[in-house]
Amino acid sequence: MAKKTVTASKLNIDRTMVDKDALTVIEKLQSNGFAAYIVGGGIRDLLLGKKPKDYDIVTDAEPEKIRKIFSRNSLIIGRRFKLVHVIFERHDPERSAKNGYPTFTKHIIEVSTYRSKKVHNHAVSEHGRILVDNNYGTINEDAFRRDFTINALYYDPIAEVVIDYHDGIKDIENKTLRIIGNPHERYLEDPVRVLRAIRLSEKLNLAIDENTYINFRNVKHLLINEPKGRLFEEMVKILMSGSSVKIIVELHELGLPRRVFNLFDKIMFHARPDEFALEVMQRTDNRINDGEDVSLIYILSGLLWQTVNHFWDHEKVIGAHFRQGLIDAIAKTKNLIFNSGITRNLYTGMRDIWLLQLEFEYPGITRIDHLLKHNRFRQALHLFNLRNDFHQINKETHDWWDKYLLAEENELRLELLKKLPKSEEQKTNKKKKRKRRKKRNTNEIENFNE
Repeated sequence: MAKKTVTASKLNIDRTMVDKDALTVIEKLQSNGFAAYIVGGGIRDLLLGKKPKDYDIVTDAEPEKIRKIFSRNSLIIGRRFKLVHVIFERHDPERSAKNGYPTFTKHIIEVSTYRSKKVHNHAVSEHGRILVDNNYGTINEDAFRRDFTINALYYDPIAEVVIDYHDGIKDIENKTLRIIGNPHERYLEDPVRVLRAIRLSEKLNLAIDENTYINFRNVKHLLINEPKGRLFEEMVKILMSGSSVKIIVELHELGLPRRVFNLFDKIMFHARPDEFALEVMQRTDNRINDGEDVSLIYILSGLLWQTVNHFWDHEKVIGAHFRQGLIDAIAKTKNLIFNSGITRNLYTGMRDIWLLQLEFEYPGITRIDHLLKHNRFRQALHLFNLRNDFHQINKETHDWWDKYLLAEENELRLELLKKLPKSEEQKTNKKKKRKRRKKRNTNEIENFNE
């Protein structure tokens, strides 16, 4: 395919939408004698009139040279293909106001080196997947190595030009997703491209080219051989896409092999998917599409809540104390959690959200202050409210929390604290204590009479 160079003004690209840190990286690389472009999702979003969330930059500078240019503010990562993370610090006004002192967050710009067409035999698995890809080449070789035509566009915001090697601009205009090169070979190189194709088509409302789609069924079984961490990254991208429900439907219809996504196997890939988890995903999609923030920890805790709750109900049936029962139920879910690629850090946050359900469901005067100050309070409240929508919460308890959280005056809150709702389990335990106390008093009277 012939190289085309188009001015950014002809494509109505607004340079002011480009992130200032991405511009800084490109300017610095170019001032050091290297080429540098925004590539992939960043330029694709700009062409679609959207403000990109992430920026990938590609250059002819090798990782070690990039690292030398940005020195301590950069880090080389990756084994399969080396990348450089250039790290910036940004002032966070919201967190600064909350903490009472200036607070900064890290902003990372990912920089990669042009990839070569040449791949050594020892760097390819028995299934054809590229295991090591640190062979560097030219920009036209790099363009061929990109997965889809819409991801093979190169934007230079300094010169204000877009370079197109595979008619990606035309495919964006025609709302088409098309793979570069021989589809079967490209999927063998990287089976995850099947997942990316479905995710991008649903997220961007693109029709998958027939030649791109027809090979899905012949290579989908190779996804089982992908590293757990890599598949987890793809799962997160699906959940944070704003189109997760539609993507899940497509993956289910494709007949994705079991164990590719253990989490989806458990809750989604059935004739009757988990309605609670489905609602979590739908509400997440809505929030993302409305430009609101979402929390991955909350999403994962919501997706797995019914699994935890099922075990918790069982623990209650066999007579376990409600707190210990929930702890045991969470422990029974750990295998599924870690087999799904969920990290221990994420698990800790999920566990906090689940355990805080106890504070909501069985409120106590001495625990309320702890709950309100907990850093997972807001996420735990969202789960509590969703549980109420599914009739899992005593109405009296939920109504009490509504009044308490809306009350602005301390006096009103103190009045509400005098009317703390009692759970059925607490009422039952109280009756048992009364009976035991009454029996003991009767025996004491009998002993006294004797």
